Amino acid sequence: MVKRLVKKSISIVTAVIFSLFFTAAANAQKQLVPVGRAVGIQLYTDGLLVIGSSEIGSRNIANECGIKNGDRITAVNGKELSNSDELSDEINTNPENISLEITRDDRHMTVNAVPAQCDDGIYRLGLWLRDSCAGVGTVTYYDPESNEYAALGHAVNDVDTGNILSVKSGNILDCNIVSVTKSSRGIPGEINAVFGDTIIGNIGANTYEGIFGRVENNACLTGKSLEVAKSAEVHKGDAYIVSDILGGSPERYSIRIKKITDEADKGIELEVNDSRLIDLAGGIVQGMSGSPIIQDDKLVGAITHVLVDNPLNGYGTLAESMLQMQEKCI
Repeated sequence: MVKRLVKKSISIVTAVIFSLFFTAAANAQKQLVPVGRAVGIQLYTDGLLVIGSSEIGSRNIANECGIKNGDRITAVNGKELSNSDELSDEINTNPENISLEITRDDRHMTVNAVPAQCDDGIYRLGLWLRDSCAGVGTVTYYDPESNEYAALGHAVNDVDTGNILSVKSGNILDCNIVSVTKSSRGIPGEINAVFGDTIIGNIGANTYEGIFGRVENNACLTGKSLEVAKSAEVHKGDAYIVSDILGGSPERYSIRIKKITDEADKGIELEVNDSRLIDLAGGIVQGMSGSPIIQDDKLVGAITHVLVDNPLNGYGTLAESMLQMQEKCI
């Protein structure tokens, strides 16, 4: 929810020793620091995401050359693209020869386009493009051993196409919470914040289990390390989340876990029952995505979604799933 990331033994004795060692290592559960700190998220896409098109005169150039919403334009005339200005510059430098490299559903293709000259003399393709996005989310955990973090618990999706944004680069930054718009039935609230200048970490991966990256400044990611619960250990009953929704140090707010499933980013169904959080925010609000969920003194997951019709209820993803995804990506 963003507002608008492993000798053979030479005797029986040594074989037993190594066997015991590896069994102990396999049984050890990962220790991570639950954070619960709201951050600013700045993400720059890998290529330019097509979110729409319009006619220029009587022409729809996207239809002419087969460009679809959700396509990513990665290069023009063999030149890699970082932003839409670079595309515009190339179109107007060489309007008679425009070759676009496009990625669609992991397939790569090349299309030729003929731009149209507008009344102001500028050549255009009539494409609506997105090259970046920004919002507020929450850091779930920090790993002091690897210097990596995880946040959100769900993907950053494009608001227009619904596609998971492919990341070229990005950062999480410190932010100052200035207010909270309360959730009410049918209307999700949100954390209102101003981004600071301090880069906390980079964004290395954007996945359906959250965003992951490496930390550059861990000053605000301190705390007590907890074991990551295995999915089989998570159960119905009392738990709490950690959030700095008040704008100060992260605090605990009580919840109740109602159901556990194997659904990605919605494996935990939960209900807020903390009167302070209800009075302050009406329940779960946008920007709280990633708030760590603690049960039985273990990190079990992170908040990911709010039920718009009942903001006291929402979903979370399992911490074990986040960690498994992180190990694949970073």
